[in-house]
Formats: sequence, C-alpha cells, structure tokens
Amino acid sequence: MKIKFTIFSLFLLIIVLFSNSLQSQNATVSDSSKVKIKLNLGADIMSRYIWRGIDYGSSPSIQSSLSVSGFNVELGCWSSVATNGFYKEIDLYAKYSYKKLSLILTDYYIPSVIGTPASPDTRFFVFSDKKTAHTMEASILYKGDEKFPLWVQAAVFFYGNDKRWGYDATKDLNEKTYYSAYFEAGYTIVIQDNSLDLFLGMTPAEGAFGNKSGLVNMGVTGNKKLKISESFELPVKASLIFNPQISAAYFVFGFTL
Repeated sequence: MKIKFTIFSLFLLIIVLFSNSLQSQNATVSDSSKVKIKLNLGADIMSRYIWRGIDYGSSPSIQSSLSVSGFNVELGCWSSVATNGFYKEIDLYAKYSYKKLSLILTDYYIPSVIGTPASPDTRFFVFSDKKTAHTMEASILYKGDEKFPLWVQAAVFFYGNDKRWGYDATKDLNEKTYYSAYFEAGYTIVIQDNSLDLFLGMTPAEGAFGNKSGLVNMGVTGNKKLKISESFELPVKASLIFNPQISAAYFVFGFTL
C-alpha cells in the first residue's frame, strides 16, 4: 500500500507542478500566444517492435502516442499493439526536463506476451506488487544540443512485474524484484536534411534485458522525410539492430503519421 501511494504521489506531484506553472504563467503573461502548451498525438507503423534489443510481438505493430507538454513537464501515453494480436503494451509517463536533463517516471502495462499472461493478474487496475502486469521505471536522460547531439540514459525497474525471470533462484522463489537496469548512449549525425542515430545499450546484471551483464542493444537508425507532395512530407525510418547477448539481428522499417 505504501509503494502504491508513493507512485501515485509522484505522478500527482508532477501534475500539480505542471498546473502551478500554467497558473503562474497565465498570471504573468498577458499575451496568450506566449503560453506554450502543446498537444501532441501521432502513430508509427512499424515492421517490428524492437525495444532495448528484444523483439516484442514478432509481427508488424501499430504504435500510437498522446501527450501534453509545457513548462518543462510532459505527461503522456504510448502504446504498441502487434498486428497478430499476441502483444499489447500501454505506457503512461511523466517527464520533467531542466535544460539538458530529464527525469522520467514510466508505468509499463504489458498484460501478455505471445498470447501468454505476463503476470498472475493481467487486469489494468490491479497494482499489487507480486500480481500486477504493471512495471514501474525511473530513469534520467541527458540530451545534448545540435552542436553536440549526444544522449545518455540510465533506467531501472523498481516496482511491479520485474520478477520471475528464472536467473536467481532466491528471487524467483520469493517473487522479489530484480531491479532490472538499462544504460544507453547514442549520438546523432546530421546528413543534409536527414539524420543517423548511433546507439549502444547494455544491462549490468541478469533481469528483464538479458541473462547476464553485457551489451544487449546496438545499431543505427536512419531518419528521412519523403516528399509526397508540395505540402506533405512523410517521415520514415529504418533501423539495423543487434543484440550481442542473444546473437540476434533485426532490420526494422516504419513511418510516422
């Protein structure tokens, strides 16, 4: 109960900070055009959903997003649904950014994988630590500017369905959290109006991302805008991804609506 209250309090605190910032801005800025609140929504159609070096769904996926942002805060939802019906994910997140640093709290809800229940209870509104299909993650992200477009992220699961991975007999028997962690660094190379993202990710111990410490996600993503007409360009991307720990390779293509 204390854990659930803490998680709820963190989300609530970010929402309150967002609301207070909005009220403060409205009180001090007479020109409403200067109030920068953005509503963002979109969808990616991808040939595969590969996340941190792992294939989720083994089929093309539809990935939709909705968020509102402003005053250094972003609240949003992201989802991926496999076209074969064997995988569904809904993520809620809150992000606070200051200059080049961002603090992110994410709730991953994954009820099933390849048609198999991912937790003892897959209902959305069940948050009991040892039963829930939700996994909570805290992460910190550094993202550089155009002059030095480096990003570095550190993330760790701290509550929920980060259990029963089969790598630690004591943790598995007592259904203890593995505290699965992931670290990633990347760099963007701009080529005319296009870009290449180089990335390298690793996990420090066995858990959700691998059976031991090591590289689990490395590769390159190309981003380009295809000109469809004089007034419309379609963003497309392709990724070549390797997971050295399981000797896997993926090539993924998709576009954004």
